[in-house]
Amino acid sequence: MRLPDRCWVPALGSLVLALAFVGVLLVRAGGDPSLLVHAGPPWTDADDAPGSLTVQDAEEAFDGQFFYRLGTAPWSEAETEAGVTFDLPALRNARWGYGALAWVASGGDPDLVPWALIVLNLAAAAAVGAAGGALAQRAGRPAWWGLAFALWPGFAYSLSLDTSELVASAFVLWGLVALVDRRWVLAGLALSAAALTRDTTVVVAFGAIGAGLWAMVSPRGALDEGDRSPTALAWAGVGIASTLAFGAWQLIQHARFGDLPLTSSGDNNLAAPLAGLVELLGDAAIPSGGDEAFRLVSVIGLLALAAAGGAMVWRSRPLRPDPVVVAWGGAMVVVALLNAYLWSGATAFMRASTEAGLLSILLVVRVAPARLATLVGAGLGGLWLLTAVAQVAKLA
Repeated sequence: MRLPDRCWVPALGSLVLALAFVGVLLVRAGGDPSLLVHAGPPWTDADDAPGSLTVQDAEEAFDGQFFYRLGTAPWSEAETEAGVTFDLPALRNARWGYGALAWVASGGDPDLVPWALIVLNLAAAAAVGAAGGALAQRAGRPAWWGLAFALWPGFAYSLSLDTSELVASAFVLWGLVALVDRRWVLAGLALSAAALTRDTTVVVAFGAIGAGLWAMVSPRGALDEGDRSPTALAWAGVGIASTLAFGAWQLIQHARFGDLPLTSSGDNNLAAPLAGLVELLGDAAIPSGGDEAFRLVSVIGLLALAAAGGAMVWRSRPLRPDPVVVAWGGAMVVVALLNAYLWSGATAFMRASTEAGLLSILLVVRVAPARLATLVGAGLGGLWLLTAVAQVAKLA
């Protein structure tokens, strides 16, 4: 049976996959959605937390607790809300979009925030699939190829840890759809929303600026005749508008908390190019246990996907001005700069590599022969499944 060439097909597939995974997680959690928040000391105090939030042991604590706090009080500058204290207040408030949407979805009721975080990620999974389908169609591919975007393994962490990658990625992908369709205002709004949800998505705005400048200085024929200047200016304008929104939001957090979010954790996340990856490969080339083996498999999968994306850039020669190619280059620079701490666990580096992963998938969808695209999709699906199983096993 041939699947309909409609964007609802990958949207539905992505939603069913996410629903099945979340359903298993909730069964494992005994029906308690707050276990996916992973609230725990030292940043969550069980004595101050509402009864609807299960506070776990310190070793189970993770970033979802900070999105939960934003969902209970998105504008608060208090030291503690709902029992949660920010580790880096400026940085956490800069990554505002997911928590703010949870506050809206919950109607401001803290007891409903754990459910709101889950529902938002499920909706974002469907939106990622739909946007992926739209991008596939615009590249002349079947819409169902858009399911590949939802198979990014980092999204299994988003669904199981209540983090923002899925929501931010939905904004990014729909922003790219709007760029392709030349709906410039919508593109700017979507990319701005992404930047207010997850700071590293600003590489896509930088990609639009870079492609616009590239097109302006390119020889005639780099873009279609009669369209070169308007398109170049529009790309640059979208990127600049989104970057200005990002910059303004950074300055607002600096005014509120006295720190610039973008630099408040740089020492904890970045290192010399490839230094963190080289250290990981030196330490884990021969795994000593299941966790190290899974981490190595995840690294290999990430590097293989990045290589596939790079091969598609090479295959596209002679290169034309393209926001996706420029953004992909920026995202790969971010991955190269990740430090040893982030490379020490698959949870960290797969989440941190989300933009690089999605842009690599997009390049494969646009350019790769069908057999290679199928191979990449199968690899993504296998690693997503391994990640999901590992996350279910970890849930207390």
